[in-house]
Amino acid sequence: MKKIIITIITIIISVTITYIIISKNKPYEEFYDIGKDSISSVYKITGLKIHPRIDKSEEGDIKILTFDNVDNVLLHSVKYANYLWKNEGYYITTNYNFGKELDGSVELAKNSSQDGRVIRINVDCYTNNSFTVVLSLINGSLIMRNTNE
Repeated sequence: MKKIIITIITIIISVTITYIIISKNKPYEEFYDIGKDSISSVYKITGLKIHPRIDKSEEGDIKILTFDNVDNVLLHSVKYANYLWKNEGYYITTNYNFGKELDGSVELAKNSSQDGRVIRINVDCYTNNSFTVVLSLINGSLIMRNTNE
């Protein structure tokens, strides 16, 4: 009986140590995929070395990435949103005190590679040293108009 208990304890310890080693060496994502589109990751843009908690909708058209225990939420979230806006062709569709307050948010969007679909990205900052990036693929299209006419 003692041999069985010792064997079980040894297996549990081995599995736990292996899990810890594998999870620490897990690579950070360079891109997030949604539908047939890829979006540059927070890690790729800001270098933030935090694996986000990822929640997905059943349809696969919404991903919620939560970054907890971030030393400088505003720095990382603003750098990420600005990069998407300035370098990847996203338009800012709404802005609520983003970059000015810890509880600000911004929404960016651009047409998907799939006809009739739009990629929408919401970046929301929180006062508890966390922020979320919500990726969604919605029906529709962005049509830009000249407001100077």
